[in-house]
Amino acid sequence: MRLIKAFLLALLLFTLLSFPLQEKALRTSTSGIVSQERGFVLPSAGVLRVTTNAGKGANYSVSFYDPEDNRFLINETPKGQLNGYLKIEHAGYYFAQVTSYYAPVTLAYRMTSKYPSKRILEIKYFIGGTSAILLALLLFREVRR
Repeated sequence: MRLIKAFLLALLLFTLLSFPLQEKALRTSTSGIVSQERGFVLPSAGVLRVTTNAGKGANYSVSFYDPEDNRFLINETPKGQLNGYLKIEHAGYYFAQVTSYYAPVTLAYRMTSKYPSKRILEIKYFIGGTSAILLALLLFREVRR
């Protein structure tokens, strides 16, 4: 019985301690530059600002791919500079590609706001809540004896 209580307490404490660590991770800067093609990891969900340095009439294409959802967030051939925002639904690996036909074009990205993904929060609340309830029930049962 002690082992079960210790395990539930450890699980509850781990869940509670993960929130401040997550907040610290969300405060770190996330940005980068892509000149041809590059894969990178985004540490959280959020809003990503995407810009290019192309001049008017530049002939290039931009792709931003999410392999986890198997879909393109951007797959365009803009005329001139690209300046926009992307909503990133989850943390994970992403792939960006810039194909320029004449002049070199670079794509810059920066997370303007970060937040934990809905799925991660659901898991944390479920584990923390379940372990807290089970621990409370075990302690209540022990006190009644």
